[in-house]
Amino acid sequence: MTTFRYLSLCDVSAEGIADSCSRYSFGYWGSILVAVFSMVATTGWNAINWISGAVVLDALSDGRCPTWAGVIIICTVVWLVCALGISWIHRLDVFAWVLPLIVCCVAAGTGASHLTGADHNTTSGANRAAPVLTFMASVFSFAESWINCAADYNVRMPVETPRWKIFSATYVGIFVPTVLVQALGAALYSGTINSPDWDQAYAEFGVGGLLKMALAPAGGFGKFLMVLAALSAIPNNIPNNYSFALHAQNFGPWALRIPRVVLVTFGFVAAIVIGCCAAEYFDDTLQTLLSLIGYWTVIHITLVIEEHFMFRGGWKGYDLDAWNDPLYLPFGYAAIASFGFGFVRAALAMKVAWYVEPIASLIGDFGANIGHELTLTYSGLSFPVLRWLEKRYTGR
Repeated sequence: MTTFRYLSLCDVSAEGIADSCSRYSFGYWGSILVAVFSMVATTGWNAINWISGAVVLDALSDGRCPTWAGVIIICTVVWLVCALGISWIHRLDVFAWVLPLIVCCVAAGTGASHLTGADHNTTSGANRAAPVLTFMASVFSFAESWINCAADYNVRMPVETPRWKIFSATYVGIFVPTVLVQALGAALYSGTINSPDWDQAYAEFGVGGLLKMALAPAGGFGKFLMVLAALSAIPNNIPNNYSFALHAQNFGPWALRIPRVVLVTFGFVAAIVIGCCAAEYFDDTLQTLLSLIGYWTVIHITLVIEEHFMFRGGWKGYDLDAWNDPLYLPFGYAAIASFGFGFVRAALAMKVAWYVEPIASLIGDFGANIGHELTLTYSGLSFPVLRWLEKRYTGR
């Protein structure tokens, strides 16, 4: 029988892996901060992904299935799967990617005659670079946000699995669909340049309208594919909703006594409320939330990596028996302070829908989002100094 890896440090049946491993840099109590931000991130992604699927149903029904109703439909199915447990999640996600891939391929083919690769952007210099930087920040925020929960679904790998295989599978699994979907989205948006009908559909239904126009030549089959496209938000959100419960269990032993289905339900309710409210301001919500989630994740992974290489000397520097004992873990002062420094710097360099900060406004006429770069710099430079001081004066 194949032996599966269930380390005490990374037991998926107990707590979220990323949050638990963070105790070696943030400390026992500081890791609760990590858990809170992880829960906010998964809830935010739930809302965004549900809205993305709901606007497709809205476009398909010509407005008869409003976005909020689509959010509730998709959200309920996600909750049902999560309530079944992690085994069913793995079974579903093995095949869930096939149907969205078919939708993307067909949409690219049937809508190709309306798409263009011509450059209609007449700006140059800083004004051209600014929106590119902001778009890069949004895409990066999406891809890196999986850092906090991807490991929760790798613990069932056989113990002898090489690390490079796990890394490669995770990286490819995030990189390839991200690039494909972003490229298709950009291509579909180009249809609004030459076609008034496409432009009107986008103005009325957003990305759902563009997908509807692209699949229109396929007739009834195109409508069926739109349903599949809307439902593709379900497998995309299942890990988010289930990881919400795993993150919540890092609040302490009392949280472990709460049945996970209760925590999943709590995350379901929170995300559905936020999703229905945010649906009215989807584009602005998307840009703002993506950026904020990205800033926090940059800080988290930077501090954990620095702790790993600078102060632990690799994997041998961890006492796995101490992961749940505050007496043998760092106090977390350095990580928490660096976390604060990073967010302060991000606040001075972010460009979101409702807020453009001083440094961000220096790039082009409308500003650019460079919060990730400055967040990485400030948190990355401050942590080694503060961690050295913490270790010197506390001995941990």
